[in-house]
Amino acid sequence: MTEATMQARERSEAIGRAQRALKALGEHPRSSKKELGHAREHLNACYSHGSGEHVWNAVAQVEAMAERRYGVPGAEEHRQLVEPSEDLEEPATAARGRAAEDRAPASTTPANEVADLAPTASR
Repeated sequence: MTEATMQARERSEAIGRAQRALKALGEHPRSSKKELGHAREHLNACYSHGSGEHVWNAVAQVEAMAERRYGVPGAEEHRQLVEPSEDLEEPATAARGRAAEDRAPASTTPANEVADLAPTASR
């Protein structure tokens, strides 16, 4: 088996992704038969190609068709939406938590006394 040949698990994952994209494309009311046929050809390529590169390229084609149909942002647009901007302020709760930690006095109680203060189970 060559390095480019896919493992069964990887091929199954790729086919599953392509099938989900094709199904989503088929459920969209504006998808044409021609478009669905083209997507189906890409899915069929997942079954027939032995090379992992060819299979993943076919999956990417079907997913891209579904993304275009649904108006899902491309990879770059998605990255910009997901990654926080550098100029955003820190959430107030995190800032308050750090400020409270800074104000808290350092514990000077010996460890054996702390164990005595631990709550016990009441019956």
